[in-house]
Amino acid sequence: MMTGSTCDCLVCQLEKSLIAELGDERAGEEYRLLTASSTILSRFANSLELIGQLHTPGTSNHGPSGDLILLELLRSSRESGVHSIWQQMLLLVFIPTIHRTTSQIAATFPSLARDDISQHALATLLEFLRSRELHTRHSHIAFTIARKVRRLAYRWAIHESRAAASDDGDQSPMVYAADVGAPDSLHAEIFLHQFLDHCQRTGWLSSEERDLLIEFKVEGISCRELASRNGHSAVAIQHRIQRSLDRLRRLAKSPPEPLPEQLELFPR
Repeated sequence: MMTGSTCDCLVCQLEKSLIAELGDERAGEEYRLLTASSTILSRFANSLELIGQLHTPGTSNHGPSGDLILLELLRSSRESGVHSIWQQMLLLVFIPTIHRTTSQIAATFPSLARDDISQHALATLLEFLRSRELHTRHSHIAFTIARKVRRLAYRWAIHESRAAASDDGDQSPMVYAADVGAPDSLHAEIFLHQFLDHCQRTGWLSSEERDLLIEFKVEGISCRELASRNGHSAVAIQHRIQRSLDRLRRLAKSPPEPLPEQLELFPR
């Protein structure tokens, strides 16, 4: 929760609305009925107590981990449909992430309206919460969601700013995250996405190889988890990733055209 905040932006208004709705006696009764069969969620008296636990740095070792709580919330949300108490709870869990991302993007891209940024970030969150990509994850759930929302929000902001600059007759496109002051932790990720997109367009990587490198290098999914998705062994996945990286390194040594510095993201 953004305790003590005096901000009255769209995200903060949504937070206040969600807190009021989930704190209602009727919502409390619905929560207790729905969580009666869940050993993980029923440990919390109400939804706001559960969310407070997730917002507490360093989840207590005496209770369920943040991953277990979020996995149970996501499962319940999938089974209950989009307009449910579970979706409201998930939104409230990630309100701080949405607010922080919106503030950073608004400061970096002053030409973009803050409400537009907020709406896009919220839509991105809701879409990713329903994605197959997230449903195959079993650990680092909060980190994965926050990173995905931030990265996609920045890519959208870069695209929107570039389009606005083009409409205004400014022909100096903002191609990379570093050019627009995105947080350092996002530079490599956005940079790498752009580079792998380029590699696929030029035929250096197949779409499957590109997706595999994104999942391994950007999403941080292990070879074992990747192997479990498609029936191959972890060793086979590791070898395929290595072959793709070796091919890119060979291209870096004798490129058919000048290559950008993104290849530095593939250290030996």
